[in-house]
Amino acid sequence: MRRNDDRGVAPVPAPHRLFLSGILLLGLAVRLLHYSAISPTAFPQFPVFYTASDLHGTWEWARTILAGDWLGRDTWHPDFRPDLAPRETWYRWWGGKAVFQQSPLYPYFVAGLLAVSDQSLNVVLLVQLFIGALHPAVMFWLASRLFDVRAGLIAAILTAVYGPFIFHQGTLLRDWVPPVLEPGVLLLLIKARRTGRGRDWLLAGMLMGLAVLAKETALLLLPVALIWLMLEYRPAFRQAVGAGAWLFLGALLVLSPLMIRNASVGAPVLSLSNRAAQGLIEGNAPDGFPFGPAHPPSLKGILERSDGRLPAVIVETLRLYDGDWVRFLRHQLVKLGSLMDPFEMPNNVGFSYGQEISPVLRFTIRYGFIFPLGLAGYLLTLRSGRNPVLLNLYALTTVAGLMVAIIWARYRLVLAPVLIIYGAAALVGFSDTLRSREWAKSASFLAVVLGCAVLQHGVAPVLALRENNEHMLYTPQYHIAARVYASGGEYGRTVSEIVRLRENAKRLGGTESPEQAANNALLEAKYRVQWANQLFDQGKPEQGRRQAEAAQTVYAGHLRASYPPEVVREVPFTLEDPGQARAFFDLLLRLKPDGPEAEAVRRLLTYLKG
Repeated sequence: MRRNDDRGVAPVPAPHRLFLSGILLLGLAVRLLHYSAISPTAFPQFPVFYTASDLHGTWEWARTILAGDWLGRDTWHPDFRPDLAPRETWYRWWGGKAVFQQSPLYPYFVAGLLAVSDQSLNVVLLVQLFIGALHPAVMFWLASRLFDVRAGLIAAILTAVYGPFIFHQGTLLRDWVPPVLEPGVLLLLIKARRTGRGRDWLLAGMLMGLAVLAKETALLLLPVALIWLMLEYRPAFRQAVGAGAWLFLGALLVLSPLMIRNASVGAPVLSLSNRAAQGLIEGNAPDGFPFGPAHPPSLKGILERSDGRLPAVIVETLRLYDGDWVRFLRHQLVKLGSLMDPFEMPNNVGFSYGQEISPVLRFTIRYGFIFPLGLAGYLLTLRSGRNPVLLNLYALTTVAGLMVAIIWARYRLVLAPVLIIYGAAALVGFSDTLRSREWAKSASFLAVVLGCAVLQHGVAPVLALRENNEHMLYTPQYHIAARVYASGGEYGRTVSEIVRLRENAKRLGGTESPEQAANNALLEAKYRVQWANQLFDQGKPEQGRRQAEAAQTVYAGHLRASYPPEVVREVPFTLEDPGQARAFFDLLLRLKPDGPEAEAVRRLLTYLKG
């Protein structure tokens, strides 16, 4: 393996091409199995029903585009924190109403797919998974260029079966796109350096522009490319300038429609999205929670004093530390720990929930595997002097981009390609030491990997992530799934979701708060009452009575925990006696006459009395 990024490219031997084809088929098969598991469930409908999510934001934005607002003159924005400021104030802090909520490529991509599929979310997810099946090919060619074909094949395998990639390629979130596009940019940069043709530099710049339209942090690719060019062309400055000019022109060509749109609707010409100021505050304010959904109390004050202008936001955020830079450093170390933590922290959706509904995900590799392997590979290649400059620069800027804001598991997807490539190179080096019987080097490799694994699994984990029940048991997924099933009259599946939620809470050692536990119990009872009514309507009285009895048991436990004993001491635990049934549900209606389940309970009483 060589260090130079621009070396000549040897042809891939036929056996390796055949092996790569098999890897691509494996990646496609795993993704199709995942799709076949999630498509009959409520999961594809989450963007419609989960209104307080980025999933719903993508859905609404795409529907706004399909309604005819192709320029985004009335572009979609969430009703964000009206308790802090009116919408007009948020528009000012964001830089204007016409500024996009985020980089616009993904919502327009989704809108295009919805337009040709009769607005089918299942089709959108299936297309995304097909695109994801090509991701191993990008990783193969990039790792082959940076190291050798063996590293390319290992990188392709790891990409094909990396669970978080597969899971997020089946969601309506944009985070799966950068891990595909940005390695593609690196690949085209290497090709352009090898050929020296202006056309290849232009194409690399165009893909870079596309990556920026997919996610704002891809702007960091530009300084990466420029620094790399200066290092590569040190003896030939004019060549570096020429290559940089072609690169810049390519990016400008792709970004020019956005700039024209901005000018036509009155937005700042160079604006991409309105996320920068808020993301920086949430990730760095001293009273913030840098790896969770809570907004820091200082958010409003910082935005008011800075009026949303990014330089002023940085100053006002850092000013809150009062010169206590040790505290600032501790804050960053907590974020670094969450960046390394093997726990797949949920946001909008959670990987652990995906494993519950898609069995194939249980057999995929995860972050807890690729991080220690990739970090060990990075350290070993750095020590041996075979560390590719371009990949090294990209790795450092990717980590820096992640550290600027809050840390979510889905944000870490962009770091996974770097870890996979370094991990593949390390495995190739380890294989070489075994073949040559260099046992000391083999032991050194294993020691470094073990040390990185201990760091990730033993030192880095953030205890606050595991102490927060909202992180360990992401209840919105179960609630939204139950709502989807209930909307279609599938009350059996509705009840199953809530039962599984309550069982998971018990398995995790009571991660629910008492309020959450009571709410989930009432949800189960409410849905069982609705299911009982449906069964009576369908002429299935015995099954209906069983669901009524199950609902009564749940309600009775809740009533006994919530009301004085003298109020509920007569609550029966069986419906065998119609009088007991009437007494129990009459008491329930007296205690909760206006509850959300009241009407369904009244209907059930008519069946039981009849």
